[in-house]
Amino acid sequence: MKNLSAFVKNHKAVFIIALSALTVAVAVVLFLCHRQEKEKDRKLVVLSPHPTAFMISLIKEFENETGIRTDVISLGTSDAIKRILNDSSADVLWGGSILTVSSYADSFYPYITKNREAFEERFDRVDDRITCFTLVPSVIMINTDLIGDIEVNGYEDLLNPALKGRIAFADPGKSSSSFEHLVNMLYAMGNKDPENGFGYVRDFCKNLDGTLLSSSSEVYEGVANGKFMVGLTFEEAAVTMLKSGKHIKIVYMEEGVVFTPDGIYISKGSERKADAEAFVDFMTSRNAQSFIAANLGRRSVRSDVEESDLVTPYDEINTIEVSEDKVISSKDDWIARFESIFGEVDHE
Repeated sequence: MKNLSAFVKNHKAVFIIALSALTVAVAVVLFLCHRQEKEKDRKLVVLSPHPTAFMISLIKEFENETGIRTDVISLGTSDAIKRILNDSSADVLWGGSILTVSSYADSFYPYITKNREAFEERFDRVDDRITCFTLVPSVIMINTDLIGDIEVNGYEDLLNPALKGRIAFADPGKSSSSFEHLVNMLYAMGNKDPENGFGYVRDFCKNLDGTLLSSSSEVYEGVANGKFMVGLTFEEAAVTMLKSGKHIKIVYMEEGVVFTPDGIYISKGSERKADAEAFVDFMTSRNAQSFIAANLGRRSVRSDVEESDLVTPYDEINTIEVSEDKVISSKDDWIARFESIFGEVDHE
């Protein structure tokens, strides 16, 4: 009996130890599964005004190369900025002119990409909270099936009465590409003095005939699909429409074209800063920038990437310079003045 009691007592202790070890093992497994599931659910949240067709291949390659899962949300630049300001789940703003976004620089982390030394000098001098991504000139896009014998070589030609109500232009308060055009026309038509360009803006608004669109995509899609004869858009969008077989033509305004880079910006609310930095590094790498230039109709900010055959060479375009400080400080005023003029002529 004593031997039996000792046996039970000893094996009971072994059982308790084994059970404890099993409990710990199960707890560890559950913890690891929970952590893996949590990591699986985590994504780098990227807000972007870029056309979907532009983003797909780049995002796929980024995910393949880095293993970082990415959730891209398509928004206009203004809506994307609002979300950055109010939603801590957003990690990156990918796109949006630096002239538009610079006003909100305090909302972004400073980060100097390892690729910055390869940037053209003018793109290496920007605020550390901004990483230049590509060069995005403003252009006029023409539907060749509709335009007939109407000549459009620049801004002045957009005042032709035959184009009244057939011009696609988005609200510059909502679209960074339209704000870029507003800046471009103020400098080009004001003889490099933007204050002198508002007379042209009034005449241009009259020819819009009350039509002001809500997004950049409505402009290039509207022209490509025959809703409008001409539209004020950005080069890459027009190149994409041309490549897709749409009957369009790209015009670089004879009065002068402003070349402004768009950027990549890391939100201060991001909890995945390292992943966001990896995103910036990938998108500014030579491989990514070369692919963009060769296939997507954008111009690289890197000095070691050649221009695409899809675009007119830079030295063949009449370019004009703007004061970035002047544009940034005047942005809200210029948008308000445009909206006031548009409202006035719409009620004349």
